[in-house]
Amino acid sequence: MLQKLRDQLPSGQDSEESQKWWLANGKAWCEELREVIIKYRNIGHDWQFSNEQKELLQQYDDANKLLVDCLNSDCYVSREVRQKIEDTLLLPIAEIKQRQQQS
Repeated sequence: MLQKLRDQLPSGQDSEESQKWWLANGKAWCEELREVIIKYRNIGHDWQFSNEQKELLQQYDDANKLLVDCLNSDCYVSREVRQKIEDTLLLPIAEIKQRQQQS
């Protein structure tokens, strides 16, 4: 799919032709690329977070960074606990709960 999009791009060195192509096709081409990366890589979504959601995401990120900093410091934690933290660090809550139920 990406190859198909790449093949649509102007290939010549003529910047005037390239500019004409981008003016005529650029918006649609970029939207198609965005759809492909959402479909195949699950990135590029147009999230519309509220300020409260942004703050919660920042707190989540800060907590994860702190946890990683602690794991990389001189603090002691058993190999088993460290592995469990590393295995679940960025997983969704539902998946963490599912793993807990399985063990």
